[in-house]
Amino acid sequence: MGTNQVDHEDFRRTVRKMTEPVVGLCHFALQAQDDPAFPCRDFLSRFRERTARLQELLDAHGAQTNERWFPFREAIAAAKNFSIVTYDVLHIRNSIEQYRLLEVQEEFRRKTDGVIGTMKGAVIVAAESIIAQSRSCRVYPDGEIEMFRPCEPDELFYRLPVDRAVRHVARIGEQVVYLATQFLNLSEDTDVRDVLMQRSVGSYRDCIPHPISEERLRIVEARFHNLQSLYDTYIFESDLEQQDGQLHYLRGHVSIIYHLLSVATDLVHYFIRHMSALRRDTYQDTRFPVEPAALRDLVFEYPLRFARDFMDSAVQLCRSMVQKYTTSTSIEVPIPNYRGFHVRPSTLVSRIVHHYGSAVTMYLDDEAYDASSPLELFRANEAINAWKRRYIGEMLSKRSELQAPLTKVWNDLVRDLQLLFVQLMSEGKIVMYDADFSFGDLQVENDPTMADFAARYIRHFMSIAKMDIQSEIFVRFEGDSRALKDLEILAQNGYGEDKMGNNIVLPEELSYLSR
Repeated sequence: MGTNQVDHEDFRRTVRKMTEPVVGLCHFALQAQDDPAFPCRDFLSRFRERTARLQELLDAHGAQTNERWFPFREAIAAAKNFSIVTYDVLHIRNSIEQYRLLEVQEEFRRKTDGVIGTMKGAVIVAAESIIAQSRSCRVYPDGEIEMFRPCEPDELFYRLPVDRAVRHVARIGEQVVYLATQFLNLSEDTDVRDVLMQRSVGSYRDCIPHPISEERLRIVEARFHNLQSLYDTYIFESDLEQQDGQLHYLRGHVSIIYHLLSVATDLVHYFIRHMSALRRDTYQDTRFPVEPAALRDLVFEYPLRFARDFMDSAVQLCRSMVQKYTTSTSIEVPIPNYRGFHVRPSTLVSRIVHHYGSAVTMYLDDEAYDASSPLELFRANEAINAWKRRYIGEMLSKRSELQAPLTKVWNDLVRDLQLLFVQLMSEGKIVMYDADFSFGDLQVENDPTMADFAARYIRHFMSIAKMDIQSEIFVRFEGDSRALKDLEILAQNGYGEDKMGNNIVLPEELSYLSR
């Protein structure tokens, strides 16, 4: 026998041996399906472990590409996947009281119970399929099958007393603000927002696998898992939670979002891998534990929907926590060199403010602007440009050589205007973005002096973005000292642009802006 050949009887004997405990669990599931305590987490953990080991054996021997063994392998994979999902949903239901949640809607409790019912039915169908396919492949165990013991309720009737010493954290505000800010940043993450955004029922069928892919869900799930780990590293076993009770709510929301995303990931994995057009179906009568359309609807209407709801309510909590502990200050910085607060500078300022999750206000003269909104910052350009127009008129009116009445012919005026532009550039008064200056668009229009004529032309070239005034305009930012520190670094680096509007590399302290 060649090394790549399989002795079918030896293979079948090995599979039968590993199938026996799985079939025993399947028969127990069929007998216990009317028991209110079924499925319990003890059963589900065993079912998951046994089916995972059997699936590994089947895959190692090529069951995925074998027409006879593929249906059996699919039944095993379904049992493994839905035992994992059911276990997670049971954990969510049992943890609702343990987690401190700001809004535990009765609808969420009912929906969770309904999903458990659906998952229970899925486990039963998977168990029936395994029994049927094991007989078809002649690996159904011979003789008496060892049965699983009856399920017992998972209810917790007792908690051990909290009597371990905890470490003291003196700088509570710093830790709380850091964790709250991390949550706020996560809530603004592009993948998180796209995965959790509300969608119409009619669009569900077009959202898997794009934009709701297994890969994207795993990324989002991992980020919330990392945040939970961050909390447990810096907050757990310390007295921070005693000093600020809101932290319990933050931990509860992070955890339940993470578990809901785990459910969504496993369901989408099964849908894409086993139900979508990507699957390699080699047999006709596939009996899925849950119908594809029902499974797809469940993904959007349970884990993704409630993860979004719990995230939105926690965002408000985190903002209040940040506001409570942040130190406010103010800084004065120059406006962006190139065309003021246009798209790139305004976007970078806004992203810094959002990164820290606290309010920052920009002041120009007596006008206030919300620094978290690029559109608000765009509005400041109206005042900036008005100041520049006034400034250029006043500056030129102080030059005695420009005060004589206009008596020259047009060509002489153009030459003098060009010489004036060169002189103003050398003095650092103006910057020119385009060397092609066409003077055919404007004519002398009752301009009494060369100063008036030149001022009008400069304003014209400013309006079409060929020229700008080198101004000494400063704005004042007030708010979170952490955000203002980064805004000061941004301003020192030209708001991410050089004087000609070309993007420049920002320093390491602002590296998060490139993510």
